[in-house]
Amino acid sequence: MQVALQDITLAYDYHHAILDHFSATIPDGELVALLGASGSGKTTILNLLAGLLTPRSGRVIFNQTDVTAQDSRQRNIGMVFQDYALYPHLTVRDNIAFPLKMAHVKRAERYQRVADLAKLVQVTDQLYEFPHKLSGGQQQRVAIARALAKQPDLLLLDEPLASLDTALREELRSVIRHIQQQTGVTALLVTHDQEDAL
Repeated sequence: MQVALQDITLAYDYHHAILDHFSATIPDGELVALLGASGSGKTTILNLLAGLLTPRSGRVIFNQTDVTAQDSRQRNIGMVFQDYALYPHLTVRDNIAFPLKMAHVKRAERYQRVADLAKLVQVTDQLYEFPHKLSGGQQQRVAIARALAKQPDLLLLDEPLASLDTALREELRSVIRHIQQQTGVTALLVTHDQEDAL
């Protein structure tokens, strides 16, 4: 899915504009990195794309369709957060399956999709573990699999490597790129780290 932000202006109450006539296009099926310092508006852009924020002016376009007024439930978005945001009381299997369960996907189909995603992100041997038993890199792999569960049109990654040590960061960079290439999902990764972006 091609994504475009057209002439976006957004400001929080009583503050100067975070984004002022900002425009960008993410080509269909590409992984794009958005690099910037903390507080520069990177996460704001993700939240605009996810439908969690509405711009003061400008348009959000998905495949030539204006989705600016649609909320997050109407957009087919997968989102991965810096802190993983896994449910601590659910196993890896049930964390990945959660969006499918909420979408009322039948159990057999749900768990087949989980098995496929677990293989893709290389956590098959952790399916029955709880998040607290996993390393940071494993938790992030699970978070990516969960974000991909509903086959999103757009995958948003908010500083997904920021809380990992150097070795894990390098490993996860390759994993994210491999997953994006295998699935063909349009993806936007935001980071303040130049090496991650490159």
